[in-house]
Amino acid sequence: MYKIVKRILIAGILYSLSISTAAGIDFQDESDLEKADNNIDKLEKNLEMWEEDMEKWGEDLERSIERGNGIPSIPPIPGYYDSDENSIRLGIYLSDLDFEEAYEMHYEECYGVLVTGVVKGGNSHKAGLTKGDIIMEFDGEKVRYEDHLISLRDTKRIGDTVNIKYFRNENILTTNVTFEKYTEAEEDDSQNWTGTSKKNKKMSVGFGGGGPYATFVDYDLTRLNNYIESRGFDPIKDDALVFVGGGGMGNVGNGLFIGGMGAGFKYESNTTTTAGNERKLNIESGFGGVQVVKKVALFSPKVIFDFGTVIGGGRTTIEIGQTDGNYSWDDTSVDNTNNWYEKYEKDYFVLYPSVGVMVRVKSWFGIHASAGYLKTYSPKDAWKSFPFEDDVAGPAPEPINGQTLAIGVWFGH
Repeated sequence: MYKIVKRILIAGILYSLSISTAAGIDFQDESDLEKADNNIDKLEKNLEMWEEDMEKWGEDLERSIERGNGIPSIPPIPGYYDSDENSIRLGIYLSDLDFEEAYEMHYEECYGVLVTGVVKGGNSHKAGLTKGDIIMEFDGEKVRYEDHLISLRDTKRIGDTVNIKYFRNENILTTNVTFEKYTEAEEDDSQNWTGTSKKNKKMSVGFGGGGPYATFVDYDLTRLNNYIESRGFDPIKDDALVFVGGGGMGNVGNGLFIGGMGAGFKYESNTTTTAGNERKLNIESGFGGVQVVKKVALFSPKVIFDFGTVIGGGRTTIEIGQTDGNYSWDDTSVDNTNNWYEKYEKDYFVLYPSVGVMVRVKSWFGIHASAGYLKTYSPKDAWKSFPFEDDVAGPAPEPINGQTLAIGVWFGH
């Protein structure tokens, strides 16, 4: 099962990359290809602007699928198609606000979009907007997040003028932005951008959340299976070794998240001996602890990479019992070997480093996958035998550990 899940995750990543590549230029003929070759530098400068249009196209595609409509046309790359001169431009780079930024700027509202860069000579620059402004309202409507502002912008046409309310230095100001045609000079002059470019800007990695997940562990079952087979049970298969759990965490600043998590595994089996006695097997293993994670949005706020670790503890328990079904207070002699019970337990420290990626399907919901290594450590190799907590000598099975692949969902912002 571990190998199957690994292949599925790798295939998913490759598929995502192929989709990203295929979503590029829609070449119509060889002349288009030659034109793209001659203007590759220009295309690279404008791909960042095209990303906003592609995000809106993704939302339109989702709605079209839900309604059973056709696939909407992929938006043209800025500067490549002649019709691009009529496209609507604000001439700014944007970022969704996070709590830390709002607090540092003394901004008390729960809506708005941060300006992280401005095009010199662009429409917003002419209207007086600068890096660090927070756009609060667009044409009288409160701006909730970046995509919301983009959708409001797309309702306008060349020549329209809109009123924008914005926050700057603890003051609320207004200005009017007129949508003029995007000029060739603005496109080509790489020095026209002020502030942080969209490629390098600090993109929000969210505020916090959590959710359930399943973790597949590549564990060497040899010793454990040797023991349970000696007691008459079938060996455990690899696909049965799945930890189910969940956790949550919050952003404490600079993309660093702190929280807690836990996961557990349980395996049960029954068998009947040749003498007709019933045997039961129960194996439980679980761990939990404090989770510290660093999250980074390298390419888009919808794709979040993370790396971190869990530090905590865990326990593995093995129980086996047999009964002939004739329990009685009149027959409690230890000489009755038809009824017996074994229990072994081991506690340990846990260090669980991992790297992962989350893809946001919605602003409040995402799918997360990660790879890591579940490492357990105990001061001594011996297990405890219960109820007297005696150490058990000899080659014992290790607590469940090994390479991991986890997949789950994330609820939160």
